Amino acid sequence: MAVRVEPFTPERSAAVSAFNRRLASGGAGWKFPEDPVPDWLPPEPGSRVYQEYFLLLEGDDVRGAYILKHRDVSLRGDIRSLATIELPVSEGTINGAYAMVGYQLVSDALRRQPFMLGVGLGGEDVRIARVMRALGWQIRPVPFYFKPLHGARFFRQLRYARTTRLRALGMDAAAFSGLAALGVKAVGVRGRRPPLPARASVEVVPEFGSWADELWQLCSPRSSFVGVRDSDSLNRIYLPSNPYVVRLKVSVPGQVLGFAVIEDRQLSDSDYFGDLRVGTIMDGLALPEHVASVTWHATRALQDRGVDVIVSNQSHPVWCAGLRRAGFLAGPTNFYFASAPQLTRLLADIDADFREIHFNRGDGPGPWGVTWRLPGENEAAPGRRKTATGSYESRNGLLRTSSR
Repeated sequence: MAVRVEPFTPERSAAVSAFNRRLASGGAGWKFPEDPVPDWLPPEPGSRVYQEYFLLLEGDDVRGAYILKHRDVSLRGDIRSLATIELPVSEGTINGAYAMVGYQLVSDALRRQPFMLGVGLGGEDVRIARVMRALGWQIRPVPFYFKPLHGARFFRQLRYARTTRLRALGMDAAAFSGLAALGVKAVGVRGRRPPLPARASVEVVPEFGSWADELWQLCSPRSSFVGVRDSDSLNRIYLPSNPYVVRLKVSVPGQVLGFAVIEDRQLSDSDYFGDLRVGTIMDGLALPEHVASVTWHATRALQDRGVDVIVSNQSHPVWCAGLRRAGFLAGPTNFYFASAPQLTRLLADIDADFREIHFNRGDGPGPWGVTWRLPGENEAAPGRRKTATGSYESRNGLLRTSSR
């Protein structure tokens, strides 16, 4: 039977529910939202940041679905409309008769918006990444950094590294003997306080105001690619009502140096971080000369909140350097920047080495706290075998959260 792709409308909700049940019974880990109106970034008159849901239909049955997130981006100050494809879900994951659905979903999204980005992915060899690469997309890793703060607890709970019994025993011994605490202390010594401007202050703000618009105008031409971060876009992405994010404004009298968006969560049974309390530097914007200061203040804010470890993904070398200066270590990443052919060509024209892309968790899937994935499917963890329980967090590259 011929297939077609249509927008998700209310009369298709029952078919989406049936689609999710088939996926679950077949052992797939994904599920698609069953309400056609997004809880996060719904289309609104005049808004440039919004989501749309699309369904691939065979007759009245849903065989695949995906989300398009629309957002403006700056290419050296030239503002362009871009879409990100998120949560492409295919019945082909459980039924070989629909093996081409993933290809059809990505192809349909490209027809709607050729200026396209893929985010997260979970790894270079997962199914959707293979589809994208076959269609000519370029896939680049976004570096991952972490800073452990409480050594013994970190070593006992870091499930990502406890992949064998011998390794787990060694980490437990390090935690018990005090070597873990000494190691974490040594990591802390690595952090070097940058030359901070005199009288710099950090303020927790409930939302982004006109100061963010002024900062955006200064910073946008300094990156080859950066998602628009004016006050309207930021307040749509980081809803003032969202309790999971904290907005930090770093300034000196008469000048805003930059901002950072941080997250502080107590995890529960996470496949990566067990029951650790994890802080994340999700987003930020500053002129290059102020990035180290903003990163330092964001790190100190999370330390003061008592987290066990701080993590961040950043693509721009200046932000990576700021994290290293603040005592962060580089780790394996499963968060990727995937550019469709048209976007890749435009970027190559203005940034041949792709070194001035400013991209981080703030550009990724969200909102933080939404569950789009079911227990038991751990395909995308690099170097990990599948397990029967546990879940991944959206901050680690996947469209899924665990209970927190």
